[in-house]
Amino acid sequence: MPSTDASTNEPSIVALPELEAGSPSTLFPDIERAFGLGGLGLIVVRMPAAHEYHTLRRNLLAMAAPLATMSEEDKLRLEHPDSQYSFGWSHGKEMFDGVPDTLKGSFYAQVYERDHYDEDYQKRFPFYAHKNIWPSPESLQGHDLEAAFIALGKTMTEVGVLLAKRIDEFLKTKHDNLSSLEAALSSPLNCHKGRLLYYFPKQESAASSDGKEASWCGLHLDHSLLTGLTKAIFNPATLPAGDTSGLYIQLPNKEMCKVAIPEDCIAFQVGEAAQILSRGVLRATPHLVKGTDAVGIDRSTFACFLQPEVDFNLGDGLTFGKFTENILASHYEGGPVM
Repeated sequence: MPSTDASTNEPSIVALPELEAGSPSTLFPDIERAFGLGGLGLIVVRMPAAHEYHTLRRNLLAMAAPLATMSEEDKLRLEHPDSQYSFGWSHGKEMFDGVPDTLKGSFYAQVYERDHYDEDYQKRFPFYAHKNIWPSPESLQGHDLEAAFIALGKTMTEVGVLLAKRIDEFLKTKHDNLSSLEAALSSPLNCHKGRLLYYFPKQESAASSDGKEASWCGLHLDHSLLTGLTKAIFNPATLPAGDTSGLYIQLPNKEMCKVAIPEDCIAFQVGEAAQILSRGVLRATPHLVKGTDAVGIDRSTFACFLQPEVDFNLGDGLTFGKFTENILASHYEGGPVM
């Protein structure tokens, strides 16, 4: 694992009203600094204090621990192997450094669920063509996961689509005839997917037997156009002094930068699909989540992957559906062979 001995790097921050106003002189420098060569590949949108986002975030993240600690029988009913665990509950299915990743559990659902998927579509794209799977409130200590998940997902998507509009305007100053991110993400056939993540608490303080640095999520690139991220919630809320856990981004020079997302903000990262679509103007950056060395602390967060329809052409005939298939094959043991 790359060393994460790095100071915190401050991301570009824009306020939601600023994003809505759309002034090029104000926004374009921030977009270029965030997503251009040498940037973090991430920008942060500060939400107004009265915005419902804050309540929606707290409500959903509070459900991650109850979900992860449901009975094994209840969690098994929420698994969906046919979609490569891209719907419902997933734990220990993704591969990290050649072994199953058991450090975190995930719950996936489409933010905008379609009424119907035809048989051919289901066969071609099982990772998107399925109805969402939800636990009953009775099995989740009375929590309505579906309502909370979809409400936060839609709120983050709306902000992400607005950001995509501003990125489109910026890209027009760099290239002609690029496909529109905003149009791709606004399509009713979109594949926006939410992921509620729960990072399990460390049970003992001894170093790992293989000497590897502790990590909750290994170095990777997102394959979406944009990924929205909430600030995580830790339990207990106060981390030990000097704790180095958190989100780290790898810069082109291989330096690892720790990035802090303010509590009142949504962070948006560029995915590989956007890098391809923008002909390299937007730069996706590898990132990881470093675990805490402290015992008994868990972490909950939510990611919203903003993705176009499966037949959307990223360039040179590569569709988003095929691109996704390739990525999933590399993440899961026994995935499709490309």
